[in-house]
Amino acid sequence: MGFLGGVDDLERFLTRSCYLSIASVPACWGLMIFLISDVGWHFSFLLGGVLPPIAAYLGIRAKREILTGMSATAFGLALVSLPLMLGLAYLEGL
Repeated sequence: MGFLGGVDDLERFLTRSCYLSIASVPACWGLMIFLISDVGWHFSFLLGGVLPPIAAYLGIRAKREILTGMSATAFGLALVSLPLMLGLAYLEGL
């Protein structure tokens, strides 16, 4: 099964999952800072500050110890943190 490019290489899967989970940290923090300055504080923004560093830690640890399940979990956390943060902010604003 290929991952983001169709290559069936375990090392490439672990590396890409690690890098994507690390890249989610500044993206979520930047969006969180922008939204705080634009619409004010919501408690759901804490997810944008907490989940991406946890995902980055899991991604780095999974690449170091060659754990594919943990790497997929890190990628999933990094991918889900933005929609979850924005969805909860919308529900909190209702």
